[in-house]
Amino acid sequence: MEREFLCRYGVYQIYPISFCDSDGDGKGDLAGIIGKLDYLASLGIRTLWLSPIYPSPMWDMGYDIADYFNINPAFGTMADFERLMEETRKRGMRVIMDLVVNHTSDRHPWFRKALEDPNSPYRDYYIFRPGKGKDGRNPPNNWTSTFFGSAWKEVPNEKGMYYLHLYSEHQPDLNWENESVYQAVRKVVEYWMDKGVYGFRCDVISEICKESFEDGKKGSLTKPTGHEHYIATPGCHRILKRLRKEVIEPRHGVLIGECYGVERDQASAFLDEELDTLFGFEITDPGLFRKRMRPKDLKRILVSWQGLSCNGNYFENHDQHRSVGKYVQEGAFEKEGAKMLITLLCALKGVPFFFQGEEIGSKDYRSLSLKESHDVVRKFLDAFLKGYHVPKPLRDYLSRKYGRDDARAPMAFASREGHGFTKPNVQPWQKFNELSDRINVDIQEKDETSVLNYFRECLRLRQSDDALSLGDIQFLESDPEVLLFLRVSEDKKRLCVFNLSEKEKDIPKVVLENETRRILISNYWQSEKDDSLHPYECRIYKVN
Repeated sequence: MEREFLCRYGVYQIYPISFCDSDGDGKGDLAGIIGKLDYLASLGIRTLWLSPIYPSPMWDMGYDIADYFNINPAFGTMADFERLMEETRKRGMRVIMDLVVNHTSDRHPWFRKALEDPNSPYRDYYIFRPGKGKDGRNPPNNWTSTFFGSAWKEVPNEKGMYYLHLYSEHQPDLNWENESVYQAVRKVVEYWMDKGVYGFRCDVISEICKESFEDGKKGSLTKPTGHEHYIATPGCHRILKRLRKEVIEPRHGVLIGECYGVERDQASAFLDEELDTLFGFEITDPGLFRKRMRPKDLKRILVSWQGLSCNGNYFENHDQHRSVGKYVQEGAFEKEGAKMLITLLCALKGVPFFFQGEEIGSKDYRSLSLKESHDVVRKFLDAFLKGYHVPKPLRDYLSRKYGRDDARAPMAFASREGHGFTKPNVQPWQKFNELSDRINVDIQEKDETSVLNYFRECLRLRQSDDALSLGDIQFLESDPEVLLFLRVSEDKKRLCVFNLSEKEKDIPKVVLENETRRILISNYWQSEKDDSLHPYECRIYKVN
């Protein structure tokens, strides 16, 4: 039942610091979200996913949690959170929180106690290992961090002893082999669900259990050395099954997994008994030296991951570049391209995920210098490449490509000063996108042909149509850059056609041969008998 709800209504992700600032400090907050709930309801949004709002030093923008049981003062108070829960309930909305339990902040009391006293029970909450070589001068193994450099940090005042951090040294990994860690996390989940939270998006949940600590095969920019020893291990599956059975199911909640590093053939094992849906990462990278993903590659990846029982379908989130420019070419047809991608999310089998600003076709920054960046990945990568004497132009390209600033620009609600995100004359925590004057909610509300109004239409169709929201999917043969499939549910059948390229394409023969078709939605105006597809054109037909 819960999975059906997600499939029908989808999920809208809010990055709180960049959504809406209610008090004029330049940072979005819970009161700002509350003030925009009617806007979100007007889009058809029923489920909100909030990126972390817990107390944190914000080294990794909240994905370094120092207290699992409270609200970061930058975002408000527990009273604000409880009011958010009340106001969402009034509107028939549900709230999903981010659960970050592969690691904590190094300022979490558990880790501080683990450092203060090596005999403390909290020492075993984390992964400590003696180094190798004389006096333990070398790390325990050759694993590298996802944020570059060694995954081990020598413990202050304990020469030759190290702790594991698969991300930054300020994010020490938890030891899930310790039953006390499971019980502590269980209390966190129960606490928030008892406050009315619908469920959790679980950050890098595929990495929580380390199978061994042997040296790893040499990695790359996108695959850290050692990843084969901790991605999708049997222990990870065991813990997720247990958490779901003991805590989530009795409360009729949901678990969504960010399964970093998981290949397509590993993904199915996470579904049904563990997660309601998951995110794969194959869709995110066009290639090392490509800004835009080739249409044929996009098609291949989409078809492959649709073989899962319930995939999480997405093109954007807080870690990714905007989809306009990444999957569709900027320029003359970018508006149609943005609409096509929204339609595709609403037509695919599984759960559609939308990120704030996607409903207006937001785009990457035109320019964002390293000094203007707040992303640790971009800064770490630049420093890492500098250490290998990589030329600055290539260093700038790679750090920007794999950096995560672009989707984190403050939301643009208006053209006026402050862009409806904050008060006039307030400097936001990160600069506004240069395009906010012309790509914003107010302008698009007044334009019947806008991406925003098309988003509403698309989501309404998805939510009211059993074939699109819950039906099976059958892919049909077509041009390598045209995606063609049926969504079928009992007596309903929908034929979906997507031109993934900026070139005109012939309508597939199976469409022309079907005399009983009727267009339900398209991002272009056309007659029923049009026999060619415009750049990025999409159509969903009702067929008998």
